[in-house]
Amino acid sequence: MNDRIDTDIAVIGASLGGVLAAWQAASAGSAVVLTAEFDWIGGQLTSQGVPPDEHRLIEHGGASRSYLAMREALRSHYLEQPGFVDNSVMTEGCNPGDGWVSRLCVEPAVAAAYLEDLLAPLAANGSLRIVRGARPVAASCAQDGAAKRVTAVTLRGADGALTTIAARWFLDATDTGALIDLAGLPSRLGKEARAEFGEADAPEQADRIDQQPVTMVMALRRGGANLQLPPAPPHYDFWHSHVLPHYGYLQLGLDIPGAGRGESVRLPLFGSGQVLDLWRYRRVVSAANWRQARAEVSLINWAQNDYGLQPLLEGPMAEDDVVAAAAALSLCLLHWLRTEAPRHDGSGAGYPDLELAPEVLGTASGLAQQVYVRESRRIIGLDCLSQADIAVAPGLPVGQAAAREDSVGVAWYNMDIHPTVVSGHGVNGHVRPFTLPLGSFIARDCVNLIPACKNISVTHLVNACTRVHPAEWLIGEVAGLLAVFAERRGVALAAIHADANLRGAFQQSLDDAGIVRQWDAALLARLAAPASLNPA
Repeated sequence: MNDRIDTDIAVIGASLGGVLAAWQAASAGSAVVLTAEFDWIGGQLTSQGVPPDEHRLIEHGGASRSYLAMREALRSHYLEQPGFVDNSVMTEGCNPGDGWVSRLCVEPAVAAAYLEDLLAPLAANGSLRIVRGARPVAASCAQDGAAKRVTAVTLRGADGALTTIAARWFLDATDTGALIDLAGLPSRLGKEARAEFGEADAPEQADRIDQQPVTMVMALRRGGANLQLPPAPPHYDFWHSHVLPHYGYLQLGLDIPGAGRGESVRLPLFGSGQVLDLWRYRRVVSAANWRQARAEVSLINWAQNDYGLQPLLEGPMAEDDVVAAAAALSLCLLHWLRTEAPRHDGSGAGYPDLELAPEVLGTASGLAQQVYVRESRRIIGLDCLSQADIAVAPGLPVGQAAAREDSVGVAWYNMDIHPTVVSGHGVNGHVRPFTLPLGSFIARDCVNLIPACKNISVTHLVNACTRVHPAEWLIGEVAGLLAVFAERRGVALAAIHADANLRGAFQQSLDDAGIVRQWDAALLARLAAPASLNPA
């Protein structure tokens, strides 16, 4: 049987952006359906197991009202626990796990519960329906002038049952741009050619396959009692001897890519004080932050388990096979850590007390429910944000933002590109604070599909800055509100972009929803002060 659901707005994919798109649209009174493939909603924050990657002004602003409220709520959750005490030393603010790459290293289950609570009142009043355990497998389209109109999307559940969703507006909130692909829309993927946008760091030739690697995050606990080591997992011999192309160091080791192409740095596995080490990179349980000590837990999302042999999308391997290969690499890394990693005290090799912590990621395996996706198919939009829009311009004051009058929100993060799967291009470069243009949300070739995740119209280089948590959260909010505005005004998306009055009215709706559209000068003035420990 093929069930059918009719709704105003269908949000396909419960990524972080998808959750916020559904929340904003349903809060505005629209009938919304949200589809969720994995047990936890929230994508990179939850099912992918990645604590927030944020810019260094986040403690003071530079994000939407709802994003800042989420940060405060997660901190309050910990501060209200009887045994919790804030002894954070790695970053400013209360950092529950006291990791150093994020100022808010929280357990994914806590974040997942927050997002469920956020949506619960909307589900209770009937404005939001969540279809769980289903993934999109087909899309039906009709011609609408020179462009397409998506009319329905078919989902397949874990039991094979099919559900068709018909809606007036479809938001692609998958982490891979799956709906863009199913609808047969043109898209960007991988790298654009330098000549297309004049980007200094783009290659001469475009390459859709040259994508950022994916990572299967795993949760590891210190102090395990079972010190008996299992046999080496499959493919261990390969990964044990694999040298990272273009960098020249062993993948299973202590080296990670540096700031520029081919550069690397070596970090200790364990450190103390403010030494940057691997274990505390994304640690989410710090023993020092609990009066009765808890076993420490870290989410392992390191360069060492970045799977870069094949692209996730449109490459020679099926997506599911790439995910399985990424999971196998993570288990090989665990075996290396337990048996061969050099001990920090010089007493030998291996940390056999490291063990998987399945409950932290909500799986039996201790691996994340979903692979961590850094790059998606991206719409061909009415506007496309490129490197020139975010580059630090010589001679400008510190913190000079890239402002636009068609802005729908502020964003900022380093151009963080992990070595890509073909060229090995990796960089972690500074950019200036910037804003997202409305045209990046409006597809050139479809009248009712709106991107709501990592799939807005940006280049590969800019995606490295917009793929992170505050930006994806913002993208979801804007996408949800854009669908509501277009539906209620009865206007085309392109008309909102072209007409200054409509655009201004839409921007006012964003302002009313607490979305910051321009960078505050007083906030940016803080950049003249010395940088905090995390330069992102």
